[in-house]
This record gives sequence, structure tokens and C-alpha cells, in this order.
Amino acid sequence: MHGQPEHSQDEAIEALQRQVDELTAANLHLQEQLARKDQFTAMIAHELRSPLTPIINYAQIVARPNQRRETIERGTNIIMSQAWRLSRLVSDLLDASRLSSGQFTLSCSPCDAVKLVKEAVEQLRPVAPYHQFAIEMPETPMIGMWDYGRLQQALGNLLDNAIKYSPEETTILVQVWQTPGKAHVSVHNEGEGIPFADIDQLFRPYSRLQGTSGTQKGSGLGLYIAKSIVVAHGGELHLERSTEEKQGTTFSFDLPI
Repeated sequence: MHGQPEHSQDEAIEALQRQVDELTAANLHLQEQLARKDQFTAMIAHELRSPLTPIINYAQIVARPNQRRETIERGTNIIMSQAWRLSRLVSDLLDASRLSSGQFTLSCSPCDAVKLVKEAVEQLRPVAPYHQFAIEMPETPMIGMWDYGRLQQALGNLLDNAIKYSPEETTILVQVWQTPGKAHVSVHNEGEGIPFADIDQLFRPYSRLQGTSGTQKGSGLGLYIAKSIVVAHGGELHLERSTEEKQGTTFSFDLPI
């Protein structure tokens, strides 16, 4: 008779200990979430500031009286290019939310992949004055039923990535070609190749490549959003693997025509 209360007391203690363990685990999980939120907020603040700084600086330069025409043209081009980068970042953030809630949609109409690539490259030339851009594409239009704005966003992210992870004075090569039923686009830079162990992290949201110096910063959304846009079109985006070291990095995607 004396053992039953002791047994019940032991069960109560064990139940309380389980509750304490569960609360401790939940508290650690919340602390980790808050830490990630703070880190992500700081990362996004840096990403937003990055294009805003040259926009403000060059707007002040252009606004000065008696500026030379060349200075005004260069300043205007940089302002527009950085504004496009800022627009893509905001779109990435909104699309990340839409993807997580299942509300991501496309608005497709006939559009030209050749024109799209030319515009995307021209938008980014002023941002990377020490990089060379080479485009290999057919002279005739390549028409498909695609979402032009979304594909500009995806390609812009790939070009941004190529600029960020390749040294100055190197060439970024963009190629466009067609096979039966498909359009293909690739972006190649001459930076260091991506280690095989890091490939699985490339297309995950908020994952970030470290870069050659380990100091590169970014939202970690660019490749994730780019792939999501391509896949939503029924295409594929992947990293081309080179058998030789230091052959740079090539991302390519295909779209159904």
C-alpha cells in the first residue's frame, strides 16, 4: 500500500521532467529562430543599402549644375541599373513569401528570349564597369510563351551572381541557343568553381555562396528564386559541372517553346 503513492510520485516527477525538457527545447528553438531573423534582417538591410548608396550618390552628382553630358549619361545609367537591382531584390523577397504560401503565379505571353537577354545584360553593364560582357545568340527572335518580367528577374539574378563571384577584368559570357522545342540560356563567369560539397546548398532559400574571399554578402534568395521561376515555366536550371579546375562557373536553364 505504501508503494503506490511512491510510484505515482515518480510518474508525476517524470511527467514534469518531460514538460521541462519540452519547454527547454521549445525555448532553444525560439532563440534560434530569433537569431536567424536578426541575421536575415541585417542581411536584407545590407542588400537594400548596396544599390541605394550609388543611387543617392549619382543622383546628387547629376543634380549639380553645369555637369558634362558624359557625366550625366553615366550617372543616369548607374541610377537606372541599381534601381533595377533594387527592384529585383524586392521581387525576390515578395516571391519567397508567395512560394512559401503557394501563391506564386506567372503571367505568360509571347516574348523574345534574344531581346530579354540583351536587355538584362544592358541593365547590368553600368553596375560592373570592370567586367566584360560577351553575348552569343542568334540574330533572329526566339519566341516563347513566357512571363517576360519573371524571366528578367531570374536572368538578372544569375548575372548578379556571376558579377559577384568573379574577379574584375574578367568576362561574363551569356549564350542563347535553340533546340527542338526548347530555348536555352547559360551564364558563365571566370571565378573559382563551386565545390561539389556546396552544390546541394545552391538552390535553397537563404543559403549563400561564400565566394573566394569569404566576405560576399547576399540575401541567399537569388538562385532559389531564379530556379523557382524557371521550374514554374516547365524548364530546368542547373549548374554545369566542369571536369577541369578553375574553369569558372556556368549556370544554364532551358524553357519550353
